[in-house]
Amino acid sequence: MGPGLPPALVLVVLSTGLAVATESLSNPSYKPPSVARANTRNVYYLAEEKIELDCIAEGSPEPIYRWFKNGVQLNLSTPENKARMTLQSNVGTLVIDQARTTDEGTYQCVAENNFGKSLSIKRNVQLARMDPFPTTVIQTKRALLGRSEILTCTPPNSIPKAKISWIIVSEGDMDYRDEDSDEGFNFVNLDNRITMDWKGNLYITNVKQEDGQDGDKYVCMANNKIVRSFNQGEDKILEPFGKPADEPVSLLWHSDLKVLGLVGKTAKFKCIFAGNPQAKIVWRRKGKELNSRMKQSKDIFDFEIKRVKYEDAGEYVCEGSNSAHDKVIRKTFVLTVEARPKWVVEPKDLIKGVEENAEFSCEAKGSPEPTVQWYINGNQIELEPDNPRRKLVGNKLIFTNLSKTDSDVIQCNATNKNGFIWADFFLHVLAIPANVDREPLPRLKVAEGQTITLTCQSSGKPKPTVVWFKGTQPLTGDRHVVQDNGDLLIKNVNHKDTGNYKCYARNRFGKDEANGTLTVRKKTKIDSVPLDLELIYGNEATFTCGAITDPLETLEYIWLRDGVRIEEDDPRVSINDGTLTIIDINSKDTANYTCMASNGLDNATATAKLQVKAPPDPPYNVSLRHCYANDALLKWQFDKNQENFSPLQGFIVEYNTSFNPDNWVTGARPSADSREAKIKLSLWVRYNFRVKAINEIGVGKPSAINPSECKTPQGQPDRHPRKVQTVGDKTNFLVVEWETMPQIEHNAPDFFYNISVREKDGNAVMNLVETDFTVGRKEIFINKTYKPYYIIVRAQNIVGQPDNKAQEILGYSGEAAPTVVPSNFELDPDKNVTATSAGFRWDPVNTSTEFMQGEYKGYKIRYWKKDQKETTMHEVFIPDSVKEDSRRKRRQTADNKMRAEVRNLPSYAEIESDVVVVNNYFSSEGSNIVNFSTPEGVPSAVEYLDALYRGSTHFLLEWGEPKEPNGNVTGYKVGYKKIQGLEIGELEVSKTVTKRRVFLGNLTPDTAYRVYVWGLTQEGQGEEYYIDVRTAEHTSDLVRPIIDEVRAAATSVKVTWQIPDIEGRPVGALSFLQYRQLTKNDWESVPEEEHEDFWQEIEGLKEATPYQVRVVTKTGQFGTESYQEAASDPRTFTTTGVAAKKANVLSAGWFIGMMVAIAILLLILIIVCIIKRNRGDKYHVQEKERLRGSNPDDGQDHFNDDENGVGQSNSFENNPEKMPLEYDETDSMEDYGDVDPGKFNEDGSFIGQYGVQKSPEPANASAMSTLV
Repeated sequence: MGPGLPPALVLVVLSTGLAVATESLSNPSYKPPSVARANTRNVYYLAEEKIELDCIAEGSPEPIYRWFKNGVQLNLSTPENKARMTLQSNVGTLVIDQARTTDEGTYQCVAENNFGKSLSIKRNVQLARMDPFPTTVIQTKRALLGRSEILTCTPPNSIPKAKISWIIVSEGDMDYRDEDSDEGFNFVNLDNRITMDWKGNLYITNVKQEDGQDGDKYVCMANNKIVRSFNQGEDKILEPFGKPADEPVSLLWHSDLKVLGLVGKTAKFKCIFAGNPQAKIVWRRKGKELNSRMKQSKDIFDFEIKRVKYEDAGEYVCEGSNSAHDKVIRKTFVLTVEARPKWVVEPKDLIKGVEENAEFSCEAKGSPEPTVQWYINGNQIELEPDNPRRKLVGNKLIFTNLSKTDSDVIQCNATNKNGFIWADFFLHVLAIPANVDREPLPRLKVAEGQTITLTCQSSGKPKPTVVWFKGTQPLTGDRHVVQDNGDLLIKNVNHKDTGNYKCYARNRFGKDEANGTLTVRKKTKIDSVPLDLELIYGNEATFTCGAITDPLETLEYIWLRDGVRIEEDDPRVSINDGTLTIIDINSKDTANYTCMASNGLDNATATAKLQVKAPPDPPYNVSLRHCYANDALLKWQFDKNQENFSPLQGFIVEYNTSFNPDNWVTGARPSADSREAKIKLSLWVRYNFRVKAINEIGVGKPSAINPSECKTPQGQPDRHPRKVQTVGDKTNFLVVEWETMPQIEHNAPDFFYNISVREKDGNAVMNLVETDFTVGRKEIFINKTYKPYYIIVRAQNIVGQPDNKAQEILGYSGEAAPTVVPSNFELDPDKNVTATSAGFRWDPVNTSTEFMQGEYKGYKIRYWKKDQKETTMHEVFIPDSVKEDSRRKRRQTADNKMRAEVRNLPSYAEIESDVVVVNNYFSSEGSNIVNFSTPEGVPSAVEYLDALYRGSTHFLLEWGEPKEPNGNVTGYKVGYKKIQGLEIGELEVSKTVTKRRVFLGNLTPDTAYRVYVWGLTQEGQGEEYYIDVRTAEHTSDLVRPIIDEVRAAATSVKVTWQIPDIEGRPVGALSFLQYRQLTKNDWESVPEEEHEDFWQEIEGLKEATPYQVRVVTKTGQFGTESYQEAASDPRTFTTTGVAAKKANVLSAGWFIGMMVAIAILLLILIIVCIIKRNRGDKYHVQEKERLRGSNPDDGQDHFNDDENGVGQSNSFENNPEKMPLEYDETDSMEDYGDVDPGKFNEDGSFIGQYGVQKSPEPANASAMSTLV
């Protein structure tokens, strides 16, 4: 007794030991015999060949085999049997050599050992043979055409039954080739006119001339595959004669009218009808419809019901009819359905322990009800000695309180008139001690809340009892259930279940035990579930899932799509622990997504649904229901779940043709509830079709192309070419044009255009052909200008021309330039020349066809800038009829002058103009040229407008010059409107400037604006130019300036910088310089400026001193939330000059004396100069004037009159008020935004070097100026 055995088991163990003395233990390897089932019940053999009857049985000890023939045991030791009959070694298979006729009989094998007898099924062994046909003479039969004929056949006796067929044999054909094969025979073809009954007779239901077979013989042939023989007999020759006549239908033969069908088998019926025309045979079932298992054969005579069921019982009718007579012949068959025996519960081998019970069931069903017979060791149970522990109750054999002596082999046979079934099985009673075959796991770790199983599968006879303990505590109750196989089931485990478990298995012959440890961890829980999503395709879907688990375990996340694990091989899918992201989603992503959190012991799941709104999926099963000459009917299928969560709006049916397979054309647009469409077709075209579905999201992908191509027949074209006309653009030619016809309208091969031409006043017809269907123009040389012709263009193909008549049109040959020229072209004295318009007049011309050489259409006034005719010429058409529009007016007045006004002339320009007369295609020579000038106008729009930099509250704008100044540009006006959604606010004019760059401030952060620029002249405001631009977000850091150049002087420095263009980052509104001596820490600042020009100067510096300088940019008010500041990296420089001498030099006496002497000398010189001037001394300039003949002292103005006496302008020197601005002494660089002209480069392009350049700018009044 082991140390872990509880006291409660002591009594059980003692009693078990006593019981062992009363029953000896069994050898578990022993068992009764069991014969394997034979494959076939009927065995055929040939004389002198070998017969082999298998019999293989299992059992221990090894079974002994015996064979019975016709119920009598075969004695294999007699001399006669010993010579021919043997058993194969180690098995009971019987081998009979040199088989004889006397070997026929019913054989059965018996396998026997100490525990019983097992019997095989009985097998019928028969000698295969086939008798010859009786000898007959060749029979010749004359058959009237259209009537029926029967060729009889009496098959010979055959075991097994021979297969009967009919062949055609030519005269002298005696070699029928390999006797093992039916290849090479010319078999009579059985069809819906020629058939056989089930006895082998041949029926020709409607004799035709070809049934004579050119005199060859009809031969009945029997084939027995076992004996490998083809026997022939009853040769017949058929001679058709006469003329076919109509014959009413008649019934020649039918199978038995009472048919027995067995469940699961095939029931067959046959009716043979004759008639001319050929009889039509229909099979039907009285009172019910035929189902899919009931089919008429292809030759129409046979009817079969496969896999017969009880409900198939009833009446079946064959009906024969033909068109020669209204008569219908019917024959009714009655099907009765029965069944061979079939196991309901098939008996199985049982291995039991002593004192246990056993029960065998032999339940079979069938029709009629089968009878059951029980056998023990091959003997009827009724003949066996009584056994008080065995009783038969109905179809059950029951054993109680088994003993080892009850081991037997039992047989059961269920029989009815349609067959039998046989079962051979054993009862094996053992006495084996208890044993634990499968112990608990040494260490089992699980999560709480689960139902788990601790294994303790045991064996033994009788069946052991299993008891479980946790520690020393026996386990009972609802949560602990011991299974039949000994395993312990624990429901809803928790942390208290952690511990050591032991199982004890015992029976009366022994006991065994095993143990294992159980550890319970906290369960995994989802604490943040993913949410359902409904998104439009192309977007990103993100599911987030969170879970908690036992801290001693590692948590892992797995994502499933409709129950299948998602792998990250799809580049659109990414998984980051509990987050699943799918980018660029499409309809195929619609699914249920499950988050599974697992720690290896258990898992928790949560599921969310993704619905992707997308264009519909393609329709399927697209099929062509009919394809006619002019239309086709297409059908398809489309399911609700293919709509992709957006209501279906309809379908698009498309087709392509063999002429242009890559071009898909819409053929129909059916509604959403349609699943078919009719499409109009053209002749001589091969079509393919496909279907697309439409919903609110868009058009889905196309379906697969319909599998069958639609091909239409040939025909003549449906119409002639349209839009036939003549074109007069080629002199001396008649040019005919028409709208070409695509291949889909040709309707047949060899398509061409037939062009007929006839002069209006003549009778001769010219016919021309154009075979290239893509050409819609024919040029015919006729050497006549603008003459009328009748033209017809017809379509034609290999079939012919369209049924409708082609339309005849009247056209004209080509035009030429008019021979007349307008004269006396001049400005209209009644019209003022404005900045954009002028009036003209001229003498009209003769507009007859002769002079116009075509159809008179009107005049064209041409104008251009002087000396720029090739590049600036414009033409204004003045039509024949009196019309008005925004550009021109023409009228003929009482003075017989043509008058017209031309608008949109270039302003502030010298213009030349003339006039020509025109027909449809040509213009005359130009008239005399008129010269005139237009006054100043307003400018056109500027060439461009750009926001160089965007701050959160400002823009730095730059623009180009007006494309057409139309005068002297005096400046520009800048304004803006705020954009809020789809609405645009009121215009706010910010500034009027003279330069083309401006700082626009006081704007709102992250706001869209529409910014405008207008050019200005003395005449007013020009055309607008605008851009839409958004201020930067205030939250972004300012872009740091970058210093480009530092130019140091003795006491000053000039610094230039730039602002990098970084997308999404704002720039400051104001920029300024900070500097400090290299030896100091604090920065000093210069005044802030709007940084339009990106440079600044620092003055008042010390000579020859090192400094640092940096650029600071800022926006907003200091101390507010909006304030931002950014500084560049500092740059180090040193001012020029020489360092000052020591202070003691300046205070030296000799230095002071020298400076006083120099001052006295200068004072004397000044006094002398004043005295000399008062005395009238002249300067050298005066002397030079006198040598030229001018007297500077003469007060008369010599510029008042020229030599012709015409007054001139006063001298600029004497009248400063009239000095030109370019010589105004007050004009300085400050007016252009510069404090010091030295800030510019030699070409004056300082800003162009350090700012954003758009175009070269002249240094004139439009140059940049500073506006604050």
